[in-house]
Amino acid sequence: MAKAPTTDVVLVSAHGGSGASTLAAHLPETYREVDLTPVAVHGTAHCVVVAAATVDGVIAATHAVRRLTTVTSAPAIHLALVRDGRGQEPLGARARVRALSVFVASITEVPHVQRWRYEASDQRSPSPAYAKAVTRLVTAVEPAPVATSRAQRRQQKGATP
Repeated sequence: MAKAPTTDVVLVSAHGGSGASTLAAHLPETYREVDLTPVAVHGTAHCVVVAAATVDGVIAATHAVRRLTTVTSAPAIHLALVRDGRGQEPLGARARVRALSVFVASITEVPHVQRWRYEASDQRSPSPAYAKAVTRLVTAVEPAPVATSRAQRRQQKGATP
C-alpha cells in the first residue's frame, strides 16, 4: 500500500464509469470520492479528477478540471486516466490529454485489469502494474520532501549519521 498523504485528497469522477470507485478502494483512507459540487470540494488540499482514457472521458475530464478551478482553491488538480482496454489510447484522446496537461499538476495512467471484469468487487486484488500506478498517483499528489542537508538526505535513505 502506498504511503498515506498528510492532507485530505478528493477523487472527482469526471463521468459515470470512470473507475473512480475502484481506484478509491485501492488508495489510502485519506482519499475520498466526492461529487463535483462546490460543497464537496470546497477547501480541499488536492483534487484528483478520474476519467476513462477515451476521447469522451478526456473531454469530460477537461470540463471537470475547468469546473474545479472555479469552485475550489485547491493548490493542485491531478488527473488519473483509467485505461479501458489494451493497446494505445485513441489519437484524439492523446491529443486532448496533451492539451489538458498544462492545466493539471500531474497525469497518472492507471492500467486496465482485464480479470476484474470476471471478479466480484470485494475479491479484486490489484495487479502489480495497477499497484505501481496507485503508488505513482500518491507520490504525485504528495511528493516526498526535498532533503536540503547531507544529514537529512541520510535520514531519508535510512542511513545512520
